[in-house]
Amino acid sequence: MDGNDFLGEDVSSNVQRYEKMIRNKTQDYFDADALEGIIDYYIQHGKYKRAMDAIAYGQELYATHVNFWVKLAEVYVLQEKYDLAQAELDKAELYEPFNPDLFLLKGEVNLHLGLLEDASFYFERALMHTDERLDMLFEIAYVYDDCDLFLLAAKYFNLIINEEPALEQAYYELAHCYDMVQQYEDALACLNKLIDIDPYNVGAWYNLGIIHGKMNNHLEAISAFDFCLAIEEDYSIARFNRANAMVELDKFEEAISEYLEVIRIEGGDSISFCNLAGCYERTGFLDLARENYTKAAKINPNLAEAWFGIGITYHKEGDYINAVVFFKRAVLLEPDNAEFLLVLAESEYELGAFNESETLYKRLLEVDPGMMEVYMDYSFLLFKLNRLPEAIELVKTALSYDNDCHQYHYRMVVFLYAAAKQQEALLHLEKGLQIHFLDYFLMFEIAPELRNVPAIMSLIDSHRADLI
Repeated sequence: MDGNDFLGEDVSSNVQRYEKMIRNKTQDYFDADALEGIIDYYIQHGKYKRAMDAIAYGQELYATHVNFWVKLAEVYVLQEKYDLAQAELDKAELYEPFNPDLFLLKGEVNLHLGLLEDASFYFERALMHTDERLDMLFEIAYVYDDCDLFLLAAKYFNLIINEEPALEQAYYELAHCYDMVQQYEDALACLNKLIDIDPYNVGAWYNLGIIHGKMNNHLEAISAFDFCLAIEEDYSIARFNRANAMVELDKFEEAISEYLEVIRIEGGDSISFCNLAGCYERTGFLDLARENYTKAAKINPNLAEAWFGIGITYHKEGDYINAVVFFKRAVLLEPDNAEFLLVLAESEYELGAFNESETLYKRLLEVDPGMMEVYMDYSFLLFKLNRLPEAIELVKTALSYDNDCHQYHYRMVVFLYAAAKQQEALLHLEKGLQIHFLDYFLMFEIAPELRNVPAIMSLIDSHRADLI
């Protein structure tokens, strides 16, 4: 809903009358409540200067109307001018020492200033003086939530549930708070409690599925989404997330059926087509994958994943010329995406564009200086270009990030033997064999001639004997 719907037709009419008065530079009568509605309208629309002008006009007409000071403090809070807000609230409190909205706002100001105990004190005073306790509990909880103090917000949502166990919104908000601090078991308990009260609550089952997904309990997530769909067959967001859970379980054929059904119901958006394409790609239907990635890209030309996906289908077919075109489009949209940069660098290498490939690897080292694949691929490129000292230095840098990466040690064996540094190579071989013996074959994929080096084979055999 827009601001007019939220604040009502009378408010909209009053705003028009007020703005006409301002344009014509005339004087018109508004009662205090009408002016408060106008001020709220401007606050809702983020028009703080106009809100402050309306407050000033209201104060001219009603000099001791406390709510105008409170509204001014509210605007100051939204502008993060907490000292000015505090001054307005202190002034208002002299006239209305039992105003719950005033105490609520004082609590919020103190919260923003990091004064949690003072904030709690004022929130409790707001509760003490309000005639609408449940509404105030919600307001306090939302203030904590807005300040990312989710467990403190949860305390008040729990109070609401204790006082009004059938209030559905409180369960959703409480589950959200636990979700935000990754207390997923508590979120599940909250949603299950709501389901016990209302077994046909489709939203509760849906959120239960989402939380299970975040816990990697994908079978449980699918079960929850199944309940959603049993209650409401065309609840497409549940079907979409059910498909996502199927993907996590490598059940691509079932996921394809679900995505197709979502597209039938909703008409298809870029994400649905992109996810469907990903399933076709992983099951080897590259033409269908490319078709659906293309649909996604046409719907949303800024969806980098779709352009990248088109490139992947060509890459898998060995058509690196076309692959590079689409990878570049993806990188243009997401220039710091390490996955995109890496695959583009690999494709440039396959095309023999070594300078372009090296430029991309250097960029990757800036984006993600600890990424293993970059060091492995870039060092191999340097090795193939007969830049052996640079290749060795690059892997040494990689080892400074992760000395327990056996791939780096096996790679060093290849490079150091090529550089006639046999003793140093054997030290790295020893380390690689200790970390992960079975991957020693990685050396021979690059340098099969090392199988004929007695020292290397002897060391491998001795470690094999230790494993028996």
